[in-house]
Amino acid sequence: MKTRQLLIISFFLLPFVPIFAQNQGDTLMTFNAGILTPTPDRTLMGVEFAEGYFWVTGADPDDTYQHKLYKISADGQTLVDYYTYPFGFASWKDMCYDGEFLYVADIDTIRQIDLSNGQPTGVKIPGPIYYQSGLAYDPATDHFWVSGDGNLIYEINRQGDVVRTLSFLNDLPAAGLAWDVWTAGGPYLWIWSMKYTASDVRPVAYQMFVETGLLTGVTFEGVNMNPNGDLGADYALGATISDELIDGKVAFIGLHGSSYQQNNDQLDWVVAYDLAPESSGIPGPVVSVSPPFIENDLMPGDSAEIALVISNLSDQYVLNWYAALEYPNMPDSANMPGDTLLARNVSSLTPANDNKISGVAFLNNRVFLTGRSPLNDRTFLYEFSGNMDTLYDVDTLFGSFSSWRTITADENSLYAVTQYTITQLDPIGDTVLNIFYNPGITGSSIAYNPQAETFYLGSELGVINEIDKQGNELNFYQIPYPIEGLSWDSWSPGGPYLWASYLSDPDSTISFIRINPSSGNFTGVGFQGTTTGNNDLVGNVFVTPDWQQNKLVLLALQDDGENDHLVVYDLATTPAPGWISLKNPSFGSTAALSDDTLFVKLYAIMEDTLMNAQLVINSNDVVNPRFVVPVNFRMLPQNITAINEANDLSVYGTRLYPVPVSDRLQISFQADQNDLLVRIYDLNGRLILSKNIESRAIYDQLDVSRFPAGIYQLTIAGSLGIESHKFVKTN
Repeated sequence: MKTRQLLIISFFLLPFVPIFAQNQGDTLMTFNAGILTPTPDRTLMGVEFAEGYFWVTGADPDDTYQHKLYKISADGQTLVDYYTYPFGFASWKDMCYDGEFLYVADIDTIRQIDLSNGQPTGVKIPGPIYYQSGLAYDPATDHFWVSGDGNLIYEINRQGDVVRTLSFLNDLPAAGLAWDVWTAGGPYLWIWSMKYTASDVRPVAYQMFVETGLLTGVTFEGVNMNPNGDLGADYALGATISDELIDGKVAFIGLHGSSYQQNNDQLDWVVAYDLAPESSGIPGPVVSVSPPFIENDLMPGDSAEIALVISNLSDQYVLNWYAALEYPNMPDSANMPGDTLLARNVSSLTPANDNKISGVAFLNNRVFLTGRSPLNDRTFLYEFSGNMDTLYDVDTLFGSFSSWRTITADENSLYAVTQYTITQLDPIGDTVLNIFYNPGITGSSIAYNPQAETFYLGSELGVINEIDKQGNELNFYQIPYPIEGLSWDSWSPGGPYLWASYLSDPDSTISFIRINPSSGNFTGVGFQGTTTGNNDLVGNVFVTPDWQQNKLVLLALQDDGENDHLVVYDLATTPAPGWISLKNPSFGSTAALSDDTLFVKLYAIMEDTLMNAQLVINSNDVVNPRFVVPVNFRMLPQNITAINEANDLSVYGTRLYPVPVSDRLQISFQADQNDLLVRIYDLNGRLILSKNIESRAIYDQLDVSRFPAGIYQLTIAGSLGIESHKFVKTN
């Protein structure tokens, strides 16, 4: 698509000339708005088209920087009226219209304007940030969208509450925002931003699908108002969209800040572009997934991999996608997360009343906490029971660990952040497994994605860096919260997600939010924490489905000024079963007319059981951003003798006792074994406990005291294969 450029050859007003184009981004009209104003005003900021007129904000430098609002005729030739307001700290910028009132983005407030007299009504909506710039209105939700100096875009209600945040491209401004209900597959949010090259600086419009926060790939460049100048440069200001400016056309209206107009007049221009929803067809990439459903039958102990081909049918746009597992009738965290399940003073449980607890993780039915001695090169690792009733072990870590700042875990290992490294530790054998390079990123928090094997490091500045195990930075973004804790959540429907903890201003409220790990966008799910003292601070967090059966929980460290506390919050989500998983990579960026392959793995862990799930492919396909693949999986009845329901000998000579069990389940083997992985599942297929048996072991025990009464499946995996046992847990 080509844009029609206008070469301005006169200082005087260019008359309105409608140009009907067939391609998105073609110029429909343009006029010099600055020259129409009395002084003339060289600092126009925002634009809206409402009730048959252009409305433009200004901060007139030739009139003591007074706020101005200009009312201009639809043909761009006449200044109909203008209004002057008292001097303010910063200029009014972008505008939007709700069908009755005009709204302007002030420095930290959205002000309502009565168009009949051009005066503020007194209604003010608190803004989410200082130095607001872009503003748009969604009539379906009655919400506003606001942007500022950074790359974040906020959805807020009329009370000023932040409903969601979306991330735009790093290092590019979101100067103007416009709401689009006309283009197929919408609604969309358009961002009026910039293109910066050595020879070409001009505004660029980007289309965003608000449901996913992903850019659709649809974009067009604005015209350069002085293409032949030595320093020809336009920059983006406010923007809006209207179907009332020109009959039969949907116009994207962008305000150009033109610093280098002819004779360096620095006057600003309004340009209307053809959005062309009727002729542009279906914009963006088009996703196709094959096969469209998964069906399989397996014997207990077996597994299977199914390959799904994810195709991009578009011949011009890139498809960005990520996969997630969901389960029928599984409630989301939107069901009021935040109930407190446990609150313990953990400082008082340590031998020396350690009040420098900095990290928390849950692994093998144990809570691990890290503390710090007065010597900066020493870290204490405390191992507690899940309910914090028993302190099992204290390890002192010297020298090379350089004081662990925060920790996280996967199914087998702990990961700890120091100043220059990330240390992987086997907490059972107290053995350092790996040391990964941390490329000088100061992280107050860490999360680990076991699928992609990448780390997320969060800082109190709100910066999140994703790095791989070689120390390469894969992603970077900033959220508007001072991050204290960060944890991975692959269990909530629609995920995976990151959970972040922070202390919100101005009332120092402990808060937890769920965000999209690829963009930092707020998903709308969050809650406020409980307090353990008068001036609580929040620290490291860890999300796990294993602390309590059928509950996904968040473990949070909180400091009341004297002691550190562990608080366990219910995330109101039932954890996913363990019989299905996605192999890495579970996301991709697929070029036009290309394919990616996603591997889904099924595990037969229960006998004679039918299971259902759904695989969801989320993408920037603007028409079908959520592609659902149903999964129907039958675990067949057992027809072999290696798997027993009682205490008969098996391939490892395994015996379980006592059966039934109420407290500790004893496991014995016929001979010493190497590298056995023991897992326990409930009858819904949910993984309840996972443990590596020590090398050359002939005996072990599992604490099942916290399990609810019922029937459980225990699997043992090793070099000889997989065997399975059922046992009964009593109260």
